[in-house]
Amino acid sequence: SALLVIFVYNGYVNRVRTPAGGPDGKINGSYTILGIMRLGKPYVCTFENSDEISKISGTIYTDSQKLYGEFKIKTDTLAGKEFNSFLLEKDGQAYAWTSLQNTGFKSPIAESASKNASPKEQAQIVGTKDVMPYQCEPWQEMNSAIFETPTGVTFSELK
Repeated sequence: SALLVIFVYNGYVNRVRTPAGGPDGKINGSYTILGIMRLGKPYVCTFENSDEISKISGTIYTDSQKLYGEFKIKTDTLAGKEFNSFLLEKDGQAYAWTSLQNTGFKSPIAESASKNASPKEQAQIVGTKDVMPYQCEPWQEMNSAIFETPTGVTFSELK
């Protein structure tokens, strides 16, 4: 049977604000990933977030149309163990999987993955309209291969 581990954080949904990058193209502040994607340029962004049961640090890569995220998660619910979670969003679909097993879930892209979201939205870790404290810089050596679904992971529809 498949194990779905869901993590909830205290993100919130706000109207989408397009960030103003500095002269070097860097972005530092509380924005949505959708706002960053609307700049129309490739970015790599990092963030950290925590709540009472988990700590998440993540890196998100976007070419302004698609995104790929890697998240390191430490949680009390798994005896303080760390694992990685991954998210790929392209063509209106989100693919989420973890380092714990070779199965994942596919669902429509979520605008919010906050604690009031459904399980399929929460599985995506970060919704496109969740405001997070991002530190971003232009993605100089963009690699489009990062936006391909991984081989060796079987995805099923998350309903």
